[in-house]
Amino acid sequence: AAGLEAAGIELERLVVVVISDDELVKRAVGRRIDPVTHQMYHLDGLAFGFPEPPDDDGVRNRLVQRGDDTEDRVRARLQQYRDTNLDLSSVFKKVLQVDGTKDVDELKKDIEAFLA
Repeated sequence: AAGLEAAGIELERLVVVVISDDELVKRAVGRRIDPVTHQMYHLDGLAFGFPEPPDDDGVRNRLVQRGDDTEDRVRARLQQYRDTNLDLSSVFKKVLQVDGTKDVDELKKDIEAFLA
């Protein structure tokens, strides 16, 4: 951010998605992929755009979880993110914090209005 400011580039707007670690973990550990179709699913239909798996035992039985979608690994990634990224919100002219648990269409409306 300091380099951009030094170059005379003003940082106008920032969107911050606020969501708890527990919710992020829940979303990640429930993800599954169908290795045949490469369709992503979420066991509870929770993750943005990922539907629940179909009521088809053949599909459900072949779904796999990514190796890094375990609770321990997700929490480690979240900590690594915090350890290596700074809060840059103070260098932006306008900051919008949105609730990451809201419906995608609601978030989209809020963000589009902010960026307009």
